[in-house]
Amino acid sequence: MDNASAKRLSIIISDDLDRLIDDLASEAGTSRTDIVRRALAVMKAFKQQKEKGRGHIGFVEDARKLDVEIVNVL
Repeated sequence: MDNASAKRLSIIISDDLDRLIDDLASEAGTSRTDIVRRALAVMKAFKQQKEKGRGHIGFVEDARKLDVEIVNVL
């Protein structure tokens, strides 16, 4: 990321979300900032797919069978 174009964002979050971000960062061996960036990258990918008519996120163990589906993300 080009620091000249970087923006700072300040948000207020719940204690639960704060702990979740810490847990995710610890598990991934990365920073809290990187976790938020990754979460936004997932939302960006979802938005791009939704624009193509694919409005659901799915999780699979076997690529031939959808195990879990998430709807109404955006």
